[in-house]
Amino acid sequence: MPYPRQLNLDQDTEQRLISYLDTELLNHYAERGERLEDLMRWQRDYWAKPTNEKGTFPFHGASTLVIPLNAIAIEAVHSRHMTTRFALPDLVSSHAVSADWENAQAPVERFMNNELLEVMKIRKPIGDCFLSAEKYGTMIGKVEYERSVKTVVREINGVEQEVEIVTKDGADLNAVLESRFLMPYGSLDAQTAPWCGEEHSDDPYQLMQYEMGGLFKAGTLIDQPGWETDPDKLSKLHAWVNQPKMTSSLAAQSGNKMERAQEENENRVAQWPKRIDWHEIYLAFDVDKSGKPKELIVYYHRDSRTILACWYNYYSDARRPYRKNVYFPVESRWYGIGICKQNEQFQPEITTQHRQRLDNATLANMRMLVVHKLSGYGPREPIFPGKMWFVNDMTHVNTLQMGEIYPSSFNNEQASLIYQQQRVGVGELQLGQAQSGTPGTATSDLARIQEGNKKTDFVYANYNEFLGELVIDVADIIQQFGPRRLSYYETAENGNLVKSFFELPSGYIRDNLILRLKATSQQSNRLLDRQNWQQVSQFIQMYYQGMVQLAAEAGNQQLAQIIVTKGMGAATEAMRQILDTFDIRNVDRIIVKEIEDMVQNGLQGLGVRSAGNSSIAGNGQVNSMDNLAQILQVAAGNGSQLPALIPGR
Repeated sequence: MPYPRQLNLDQDTEQRLISYLDTELLNHYAERGERLEDLMRWQRDYWAKPTNEKGTFPFHGASTLVIPLNAIAIEAVHSRHMTTRFALPDLVSSHAVSADWENAQAPVERFMNNELLEVMKIRKPIGDCFLSAEKYGTMIGKVEYERSVKTVVREINGVEQEVEIVTKDGADLNAVLESRFLMPYGSLDAQTAPWCGEEHSDDPYQLMQYEMGGLFKAGTLIDQPGWETDPDKLSKLHAWVNQPKMTSSLAAQSGNKMERAQEENENRVAQWPKRIDWHEIYLAFDVDKSGKPKELIVYYHRDSRTILACWYNYYSDARRPYRKNVYFPVESRWYGIGICKQNEQFQPEITTQHRQRLDNATLANMRMLVVHKLSGYGPREPIFPGKMWFVNDMTHVNTLQMGEIYPSSFNNEQASLIYQQQRVGVGELQLGQAQSGTPGTATSDLARIQEGNKKTDFVYANYNEFLGELVIDVADIIQQFGPRRLSYYETAENGNLVKSFFELPSGYIRDNLILRLKATSQQSNRLLDRQNWQQVSQFIQMYYQGMVQLAAEAGNQQLAQIIVTKGMGAATEAMRQILDTFDIRNVDRIIVKEIEDMVQNGLQGLGVRSAGNSSIAGNGQVNSMDNLAQILQVAAGNGSQLPALIPGR
């Protein structure tokens, strides 16, 4: 579906809005300079590029090597987190809160996994979010509705015609860099801040695609017909980029408007910049002077003071589409601490110590000759092994050593490295390296791994919470604007159940009133469920075999038949759950579904609780075997032929 209707602001309201945006952005850019310097410094530390290509102190050719401690730790942590996250076969898990929607649980889960992984391809943006958190401490994700249209020429009935092709229409997930995210530092959350947004930098072609898709107002970048003769029909950004060059004749001319426009167009120099910067701002602003601020979405080009587009916030719950979380939190701050901050003092320290050790070894191995000026040897005397020196005095030729090797420098560097590993939490075990020193026992290594995983688990819990919010936002966008592929509802198995779920009100989906959607963790992984069911099925089998033996020893045929009936129903349900973990289609054609219907109809017909499958009296005790016999009779009346395991007495 297209974007909602844009607001047509009158000139006074538009100028008030532009003035407000300019003031807020000016104040924010003044306060975020220090943070931007930190981000740029941390990025340079990550690249570990030497400041000078050639060292000049303490001698020419001294070491300029930078030890990339940030890159070592970040790449190890990032690889581990991405493997843990995307090694699972499913990204989203669903759990039916209402029993009426249990049949839709698996289809909705398959749809969301397919939509996120195959259609939206969120692995790259999620990886960017995780990497930003590991580097700088904060991850910011954005789920929004996006529509993209391209114009092509097709031959239809022998006539070439322009055809618009919709290349993207639905939910879209993007990573937002902290350096481009805008929000007052006095606010803690994008949803409660007076305003928030982000910087964009796009090429003119991308902006043109935005206008064709309906994101920008018509005439923002594309000139209107007749612009050659009427400057007022030039696009807003076109008029800003191509400032007219007034000639002396044009300045002195007082002729008609068309002549001025023609000469002005001839003297116009079309030079589009490679990138155009603009802002996307979510704010509350009183557009109708009612005294009550309205939630707005504004696209603003600051350089030309042009509003590219303006809407009332069209998301179902009036949310700002930004979700954030941290690598490690900072109290009362919306940004967190990343590995670059944790390594801020250790990387320069270890780098300095390593350089000193290399330079010391270089000087210690550097020998110079001290030659008496009366010895007869000049400055260009060749030196080679086995050379003989003929001097009158043994003191005329000697060696001069520049330094000594100090073993303590290596120990100091290793001590600093231990402190760095303690702060960052990335050591030999996380890097897969052999333990230095005397190897420990397997038990001690396991205990070290478990203790080290506590910090990793804390960080990974933040990742899961962050991803869970994005999953709900994607589901909400699908409910409001529809999926990217409407044909899924008609072609996929149980697509009608998926369609019914997304036709529910937005609050039902966002508040998890029907199905609880969340990011898959190790506890909700289908692979783990599969392994658990394979073990549980053995216990179920042992349980019912033991119950049948006890009933046989008691000599009660009716009780044995009830156990067998319940056992067949339990085995059928267990097989259904196991097949569901393998994503097997048409499960009802594989299992004996009639047993489920027989047991369910029999229990409901007698008013028996399905949870316990036994009749409970008012005093909380199990009734006599007469009720069990009634269950058996009802089951037999449904056409079942249960074997008589125990001969009648």
